[in-house]
Amino acid sequence: MIYFDNSATSYPKPPSVLKHTSNALRRFSFNSGRGGYRESIACAEKIFSVRQELAELFGCEAQNVVFTKNCTEALNIAIKGSVKKGEHVIISSLEHNSVYRVVHSLFVDDIIDYDIAQFSFDEEQTVSNFEKLIKDNTSLIVCMHSSNVFGVSFPIKEIGALCKRYGIRFIVDGAQGAGVADINAKRDNIDILCCAGHKSLFGPMGSGFMAFGDGVKIFPMLQGGTGSESLSPVQPEYSPDRFESGTLSNPAIIGLGEGVRYIKQMGMDKIYSHELELTSFLYDELKAIENVQLYAPKPEFNKCAPIISFNLNDYSSEKTADLFAKHNICLRAGYHCSPLAHRSFKTIGRGTVRISPGLFNSFKECYSFMNVVKKL
Repeated sequence: MIYFDNSATSYPKPPSVLKHTSNALRRFSFNSGRGGYRESIACAEKIFSVRQELAELFGCEAQNVVFTKNCTEALNIAIKGSVKKGEHVIISSLEHNSVYRVVHSLFVDDIIDYDIAQFSFDEEQTVSNFEKLIKDNTSLIVCMHSSNVFGVSFPIKEIGALCKRYGIRFIVDGAQGAGVADINAKRDNIDILCCAGHKSLFGPMGSGFMAFGDGVKIFPMLQGGTGSESLSPVQPEYSPDRFESGTLSNPAIIGLGEGVRYIKQMGMDKIYSHELELTSFLYDELKAIENVQLYAPKPEFNKCAPIISFNLNDYSSEKTADLFAKHNICLRAGYHCSPLAHRSFKTIGRGTVRISPGLFNSFKECYSFMNVVKKL
């Protein structure tokens, strides 16, 4: 099997992630910090060590790292917990449905109004497009780091500076950037960073997190047992307890922590460079074929995630992916849960076929892929 769908979920996982996730089921299957016995205490210490790893990688405080089951859950909590009735929100024109549907549902329920800022390949124009939409009641801007469809990245640092200047909360969807891009919440003025653990961070499915800036307060979506202040009918005010009601998924969290350690050991730039080299090679090879349509410029270092969207003129995107599947090559076709992106790039009528190489892919696999393309 040739797996080119890493932007959905990275595969395979590093051996150390598999080992530590499995080991967690044996050694850390206890409620962390909710018992006085040594196994519970050991779990709490292990979970906190993962918070520390993430805090170091993304420029925040360990106590401000809150675990979720995926990036979608993190974005729901962050967005819904940040807005009040009558406020205005701005999102980008490439947002995933995990942002678009959440914001639109708040609009339908007459809680907020929202506008969509257009992406531009000119970074200054993109920032200007956000700024032009700011109103007196704008309280929140939500923007992805990189598009899950076309790979293009947003000038997050500049948008963060814009938000700081206007006193607007800034939420970043880091699903495609975390693990390959230099993201620092404090430096980039990100109030809440939401990430998936199972993509470029190499964690298991069921892992994700939010990283809060200091002093950021939001309403929790869930209330319940936290192991702290148990006599109070009110949810704790402090993080992470305020947002982590119920039993955590220790194996997923511990596996995520090992994924982060693996990235630190390998070097994020080395991982990203390898993935981008494969992506650039595939882009050049596809561009040379008359029957292939590409939608974004050639991937550039620090300007995109390692993702390509394309179509073959003679087939629908789904038919193309099905033909590759018959050759045991795994691609993603359709709309990728991102209708805004497809409207923006004028692919709403057919969607696209997406290639997203990962660390464990090789040039040999790329040659095999291109041999199939040339036969279609």
